[in-house]
Amino acid sequence: MQMTRVLSLLTLLPLATATLTAQHPGGTVVYASGQEPTLPLPVIGQGQGNADVADQLFLRLAVLTPPYRTAGDNALKPMLASAWHRVDARTIDFTIDPRARWQDGVPVTAHDVVFTWSLETNPAVNSDQATLEPIASVAETGPRTVRVTFKRPFSEQLYLFAFGMQPLPAHLLERVRPDSIATSAFAQHPVGDGPFRFERRVPGQLVELRADSTFFLGKPAIGRVLFTYIADATARLNQLLTGQTDVMDNVAPTMADQIQAHADLRFVTAPSSTLIYALFNTRSSTDTAAPNPRLADPRVREALLLALDRDALARSAFGQAARVPEAAQSQLWGWITTGTTVGVKQDVARARALLAAAGWRAGADGTLARNGVPLALTLIYPSTSGARHTIAVAAQQMWQAVGVHVELEPAAFDAYQARRHSGQWDIDLAAVMQDASPATLVESWSCAAAHQAASSNVARWCDPEFDRLLHAATTAPDPVPAWRAVLARMTSQHPAIFLAAPVNLVAVNTRYDNVAVLPVRQWLALWQWRVRPGAELARDR
Repeated sequence: MQMTRVLSLLTLLPLATATLTAQHPGGTVVYASGQEPTLPLPVIGQGQGNADVADQLFLRLAVLTPPYRTAGDNALKPMLASAWHRVDARTIDFTIDPRARWQDGVPVTAHDVVFTWSLETNPAVNSDQATLEPIASVAETGPRTVRVTFKRPFSEQLYLFAFGMQPLPAHLLERVRPDSIATSAFAQHPVGDGPFRFERRVPGQLVELRADSTFFLGKPAIGRVLFTYIADATARLNQLLTGQTDVMDNVAPTMADQIQAHADLRFVTAPSSTLIYALFNTRSSTDTAAPNPRLADPRVREALLLALDRDALARSAFGQAARVPEAAQSQLWGWITTGTTVGVKQDVARARALLAAAGWRAGADGTLARNGVPLALTLIYPSTSGARHTIAVAAQQMWQAVGVHVELEPAAFDAYQARRHSGQWDIDLAAVMQDASPATLVESWSCAAAHQAASSNVARWCDPEFDRLLHAATTAPDPVPAWRAVLARMTSQHPAIFLAAPVNLVAVNTRYDNVAVLPVRQWLALWQWRVRPGAELARDR
């Protein structure tokens, strides 16, 4: 792929000119984030911007490796934990690496893990307790050993605890009230155990990190990282093209040509956790106890699927690398299907036949009707999403071609969210960033979630057979065929039209070697990037 030439004489970030010209052995990476990192602490801080910075400061017990399978005791590689040992079907012992130190020199211990677990299970600190439910207890069994006991056997025990656990330093936080940590002195200047040290934060502008030369897994090859906050995607692109930043993730296809026109940038791709789908509301928008008179019939839902050229929709919004999934599966779950898809193609004739079989006949204006009621549907989506708007307009035309009138109703994001939770819609053009674990399907698609007042299953879809297969997959000795059965069941019931599973397209300056962007916590390998000898800029030296 042809890449970009960035200006050799850089117009540096005005807010950090003095810093950028200082000495930084190993070089600098400047990354522009669309979310400001205001509280980069595990458990305490929420949001992608905070998590990206926290991943540089605080180690996880273990991390996922390709193909990012979450099932089994060999699914992860050691990080803060040097080893783990299965005691029985419900118990795993972890050993903390004896070399690990907090950046004030104090050893990392089992007590830090147990202390952090107490924060995670404290509703005043962490409101999301559902994912922790399978864990019965976390206990110290020695200065560097932790025993984790689960309530039941399941294949993702190691992933659930080891990948999710990023210990905080108990010796610095035990005397701070849990609900006051976010406003504490520690939150203003965190002390971690990771490859980078917290240097400073300029509110509304940046967070600066410096390499920790004493990091026990090896001195970072990058000397400094700047997480700059630039909310607007076009502004992020302009700063990349003018050399003020080095990295831009989730590049939109509409921006790719400008990046390709410069020789000093290249693209790195990684499987994305993003999934775009048109969700059907099978319940009445006025009476949730009653079925939707237009969408409850599975023949209508299948016809709406067959009317669409999903390949064209995915490419128009996300480029050639986007895939069309058959069920609720982003590219992150490629280990289940080995990355292949056997798609249902557009079949307009079949779509019309299904609608006719369901009793819908052509009306005077070309829109189908039944008993004098037109087949007219509402489609909601956030007006801030250019990709979803592109899909919505094209899909509307494809549905109109088979006699279905779809009214597009974009709204500001907060209004869109309120609307989808109210149930007052027919089709929701939704987007989700999936967890690495397919077990999280329960949160948006299970019968249990359908009956919860505040649930991400906003369509209130419920299929007992899907739930049975979902439960079986979590405990299956070989989870791959079990998860395939789960996804196949979903495909057969048409609760939604799964439109696109894009890749994460990341633009990176060509002066970096050993670049790795991970699909789960994408900057976990940032400390191993390095500036190619002879390619240094003023801010690297």
